[in-house]
Amino acid sequence: MKGLAYFLIVLFPALIIGTTVYLTRNWVPTGILTIVTWTAAWLVSMLIVTGLYLLLIYLPNAAQKKESKQTEQNHEESQQR
Repeated sequence: MKGLAYFLIVLFPALIIGTTVYLTRNWVPTGILTIVTWTAAWLVSMLIVTGLYLLLIYLPNAAQKKESKQTEQNHEESQQR
């Protein structure tokens, strides 16, 4: 799961930025529209990476907390019997 998440963290920005650069290959590199387009592509890709990274941090921690709560409840039930 982590390998897939790390792969997506690299793949999405590469696809977004690469596609944007490819589609704007005939534009003037120093033109305002080109710079704005490239900046928007970079911003979108970094937001996606941030979201994926936060999910990568949050999901395993949430699963671990859930497991620890279940283990604690099972332990308490065992002591009450």
